[in-house]
Parts: sequence; structure tokens; C-alpha cells
Amino acid sequence: MKLLKLFIALNLSVNLMLFTPLSANAAPKVVEQVAAVVNNNVILESDVSDMLKTIKASSDPSSLPNDKILRQQIIDRLIIEKLILQRAAIAKITISEDQVTAAIENIADENGMTIDELRSRLSTMGMSYSTYRDRIHNDMLIEQARLHEVRNRIQISDREVENLSKTMASQPTRNIDVKISHILIAIPETASKQQIDNATNKAIDIINRAKKGENFAKLAASFSNDDLALKGGAMGWKKINELPTIFEERLIRAPKGSVIGPIRSGVGLHVLKVDDTRAEAPQKITLQEVNARHILIKTNVLVTDQIAKQKLNDLRKAIISGATTFAAAAKANSEDTGSKDSGGNLGWNRPEIYDNGFRIGLLKLKKGEISQPIKSSYGWHLIQLIDTRQTDGTNLAKKDQAYRLIFNRKFAEEAQVWVQELKGDAYIKITGEGKNE
Repeated sequence: MKLLKLFIALNLSVNLMLFTPLSANAAPKVVEQVAAVVNNNVILESDVSDMLKTIKASSDPSSLPNDKILRQQIIDRLIIEKLILQRAAIAKITISEDQVTAAIENIADENGMTIDELRSRLSTMGMSYSTYRDRIHNDMLIEQARLHEVRNRIQISDREVENLSKTMASQPTRNIDVKISHILIAIPETASKQQIDNATNKAIDIINRAKKGENFAKLAASFSNDDLALKGGAMGWKKINELPTIFEERLIRAPKGSVIGPIRSGVGLHVLKVDDTRAEAPQKITLQEVNARHILIKTNVLVTDQIAKQKLNDLRKAIISGATTFAAAAKANSEDTGSKDSGGNLGWNRPEIYDNGFRIGLLKLKKGEISQPIKSSYGWHLIQLIDTRQTDGTNLAKKDQAYRLIFNRKFAEEAQVWVQELKGDAYIKITGEGKNE
């Protein structure tokens, strides 16, 4: 259930290890214990324990490792989240309270609940609403920081989009979706031969155990260094073309239930399990186009909104009364130099290309109708809808889809490299129960 999955959101609230002297002879009282130090921040044992309880309360016990391994995975996860939050602070990325409220309202709506019902559900699980808000805030901040940092590392050429679009059209058998789970065995950039051999042996052992029927989700939660480890490595449904290129060829003919790997990448070794597959049926996509014309009056120090609006009202009355034509009024009055000489004609276009205010006003019109004055980011407009038509947008839609698939593929690859770099550049010390023996 979506709501239960959200309860696995990480608890990153920071307290400190405190010692309270009671008297000159009294021993200090330990209030909190530090589980890990991450640069200039700490992760508390209480953070780890809270997350452990939440995961165990909302997960299938058969998919979880023992508490010791689970705690280690939780600490690794919290370290990554802490590093990303630190990057968000450096980049001055913020999430407003209104954004958090909107996100929670959407979560409640997706689960068929009101906010009051959500509060009640949280209460039954021992979680306060304010704690839940903090978790959602941090989740949103982490995703925004990840997007901000990784997207700047991605470059997509027109040729890449064109090539994938053609492949999707000419090889429909490659247009399949796969539901997969994933395990990453990380290998440091400067790994020794022994480290590489150890990682390879570990990956092979995991593959053999999975092929013998061992629970893959439990193996992922026990061994994966990927940020999906605590979700059993589940990546969900993906289009084959949006997965890393090194995965694509191995998955294209893999039947349901296959365990694939190890696959070497720049961040380590990957093990994949094909949970399910489905074919994408060819679809013809139609797009709406509109043929419109307009008259633009810009505002400035001398021309206020009221003046611009009144001028357009006067022009509208003159056009409707027959005192002038729309084309003549546009040629004489419009400040859009690109269209005024053609009588304000904008030609056939998809509505999506227009400014939001202009588009909303345009789509409300009937054929031949002239709008009331409409404000956009460019100024004030009179708009006339001349005609509409439906066109075959399959090729254009395929190019849009190809771009998104390439972006998703490169984003996934770069995000893993970025996290490895964050960890490599950070001071990280694990203490207490989470320390590897």
C-alpha cells in the first residue's frame, strides 16, 4: 500500500549525544548515543531504532534480514540521505511549508483518505503528524537536491533522440516493459584486485542463492549497496529503453523469473531479477492543433493594465460591430512584431507552446469567437480562434518519449556515480552497534 511505503521514509532528525552532570561526584547520564558521524553532522541510535521499527512494522518479515544486518543497511541509507541533505543546504535548496502541505494532501487523496483520517492512521502507528511532515519535507528536499545536482551532469543530443525514436518505430519487439529488482555490490573507484575479486565472489554467491529460490528481496535488503536495498531492491516497472545500456541487452530476451549478472559498471557489480514482463501495444497518438490570431498590447510605465485592457475592449467592440476587421486592427495596433503584418495570424500550433494565461484563454474559445482581454506574461491580448484540427502526433510523441527514456537512463547512471562521489569525499565514521566487526 502506498501509504505504508511512505512510512519507511527516513527519520533524519538530529539530536546530540548529551551528558548531564548531576553533581561534582555524579556520573554523567547518557541521553543519546551516536550511531555515525557524517562530516559535521551525526546520526543517532534513536534515528536507526525508529526506522528499524517502522520497516519491521510495514514489511513482510520473510523479506527482511536479521536485525544486525538490517541496522547496518539502515545506517548506510541514513548516511547517504544525510550527505544529500548537506548538499541541499550548500546549494540553498528549500521546500516550503505549502509544498509539504500539498504533497501530504496528494498522498491522502491517493490513499482515499482525508487529512484527518491520515492523522488518525499515523496516530495508530505511533507517529505524530509533525514527525510525518518532517519526514515528507526531508524526502522532498532530498529528491529536489538529487535532481538539481544530477541533471546538470546530463547531456542529450538530437542524434541520440532521433536514433532511439527510429529504433522504437522499426523494432517494436524492443518496446517492452520489465518489472525488475536490483542488487548493487559497490566497488570503490580505486579498488584493489582483492577488493574486486571479493565483490565478484559475493555477487556470484548472491546469484546462486537467488537461482536456488532464496528470497531476492531479502538478499537485496541484506547485501545491496543501492538506495533501494530497504525496499527489497524493487525498481518497479521500467521501459527497457530507459534502463542503463549495460542492462538493456541482457534483459531484452530474459523471461520472467530470470536472475542476471553480475554486470560490471563504473560503480560496481549489478544483479537483476526479472519479476515480470509485458509488451507495449503500438498506439496512434493524435494531437490537437489550433489556428489563432491575436492583438498584443504591452504594459509599461505609461500604459497600465487598465489602459491596455480598455484599449482592447474598444478594439473588440469595433471588430464585432463591423467598424473594422480583426486583421486591420492587428496591423494598426498590435505590438507583436512577428504577427502584426499578417493581421495577427499565429498559424497552426499546439496549444502547449503558448504562455499559460494565453493558452487557457484560447482553449475556452469556440471557432470564430473573439476573447475578452486576456493577460499573459507578455501583456494583454485579444485572441480569435480561427479553427482547430487533429493531427497524427505519433512521431512527435515518440521523440518526446525517446528523450524522457534517455534522460531517465542517464539520470539513473549518473545518480549512482554522484552518490559514490559524495561518500568518497566525505568524512564518515560508524560507531556503536552499526560498526562492522
